[in-house]
Amino acid sequence: MKMKLFLTSLFCTFSLLLANSLSLSDNGDGTFNVGYSSSDDIGGFQFNVDGATVNGASGGDAASNGFMMSTSATTVLGFSFTGGTIPAGEGTLLVLSVDGSPTGLSSIVVSDPAGGALDFTYEEPQMEITDGCDLPDLNMYLAEDGSVFYNSSEIIGGFQFNVDGATVNGASGGEATANGFMISTSATTVLGFSLTGGTVPAQDGGVLLDL
Repeated sequence: MKMKLFLTSLFCTFSLLLANSLSLSDNGDGTFNVGYSSSDDIGGFQFNVDGATVNGASGGDAASNGFMMSTSATTVLGFSFTGGTIPAGEGTLLVLSVDGSPTGLSSIVVSDPAGGALDFTYEEPQMEITDGCDLPDLNMYLAEDGSVFYNSSEIIGGFQFNVDGATVNGASGGEATANGFMISTSATTVLGFSLTGGTVPAQDGGVLLDL
């Protein structure tokens, strides 16, 4: 008997970063960007760099907001003498100059403007996802151009998901439209269904629709 799957969530958002996290990205020239995502203003930070020797830290939103940065071979410390803060949001915290290739960040300590601790984690680099075939089974992904990739070993009889971080103007196309689905949207939610019992076939990667 064929199974119908009702998908109820979108597993990735625009940023691909979790709230209150730090990440690393290689610039290919001996420097690495330290990315951040924070739901709170940042008043100071300290972390260790694993797997490489730190030569220095500069730039990014830390420098733009008047932070002083101090480094040792393994540790980076950022603070403001004037009470400056880094606003909540996402961006590049700073740029590391290193010898070697860092494997991650550890012992992360981030504080709010009042000195209270913020719970931060290191976010492992995400694989570059170019189509639905790059996804695990029964997963969805929103690409930067608005394509909603999916990978499903089960037939899809309907779906609903929220879009975080943007306002939805509409949705169309993809396998949903090709298989006769009605698509309804609000500012944050997308709903797909068939009035005739149609389904989206199971397949190893595809575009469900375009937002």
